[in-house]
Amino acid sequence: MPVSLLPDALALTREALLAQSSLTALVGTRIYDRIPGSPTWPLLVLTVVDEVELEWHTGQPRVQVDVWGAGNTATDAANALTIARTVRSVTRDLRGSWTAGDISNAAPSTIIPAPDTETGRARYVIDLLLETNP
Repeated sequence: MPVSLLPDALALTREALLAQSSLTALVGTRIYDRIPGSPTWPLLVLTVVDEVELEWHTGQPRVQVDVWGAGNTATDAANALTIARTVRSVTRDLRGSWTAGDISNAAPSTIIPAPDTETGRARYVIDLLLETNP
């Protein structure tokens, strides 16, 4: 019997977020797994913090979304917060079937301000708790 692997949580989350027009209106396709070499701001960085296998067919990844603003001004921080609130708002719309797998449930956590300690660039962090299926 073939082994059924759980979906790649990072690829699945990125695909589902890119399908949210209210989010892409703010960041375009700038949703990455790391900040690129010559970035255009604002952007999102996704990181899988942990992943639990609830059953052989259900995974529960926690994906951290770092919302990076365009700079370090009050306006940049306000715009980054709007993007973070949009991520929180669209999280429940991530449920569904995607090329990378299925999301059967999605819930956001608290938005935490976390400006860059060196540059002061606006950043907000929000975790998404997902249930995924192959």
